[in-house]
Amino acid sequence: MIALTNAFVVNPSSLSFAAKTVNAKTVKKRIHPLRMATEDDETPSNTVATPGIDKAWRHVKKPMLRIGGKGLTETHGNSLIELLNAHTAVKVKVNTKRLGSLEDAFKEIKDLTEKSGKIKGIELIHIRPSDNVILFGKEGTLDSINAGDFPPPPPPPYVPGQKREKNDEEEEDSN
Repeated sequence: MIALTNAFVVNPSSLSFAAKTVNAKTVKKRIHPLRMATEDDETPSNTVATPGIDKAWRHVKKPMLRIGGKGLTETHGNSLIELLNAHTAVKVKVNTKRLGSLEDAFKEIKDLTEKSGKIKGIELIHIRPSDNVILFGKEGTLDSINAGDFPPPPPPPYVPGQKREKNDEEEEDSN
């Protein structure tokens, strides 16, 4: 018997699927999205999420840029530049196989955006092949994720009637 996660136990000799016997290796591949990644898994390093990257993935709520069946255009590059300048990390959904694998799509999108010269050092933070989504970041975002500085902490809760203290920058602006 082979144990997969703590949730259930599977006996590969008793499984059959569409009159085809399923062996233990096939069961492991089919169950893969449900279990934690281990060191012996053959997955690219950018698809295995560390706790910091997982936190950044949840911080960026949904894809803000989508690339459809017609492929990549200069407008996609310009939009990604604007989004990265505004948000630091951006999810991009790739709805086409025209660009190849998601790693190839990242390289093409990165080349297109850096060709304009408006932004340098776009980073690949994470790829989720099951959703066809790539998480892009500005230069240094991956370092701040690994250091625990990204995503930034939430603002303090609003308390009615309480005055907000001004920081140094706001005091200089008011003078």
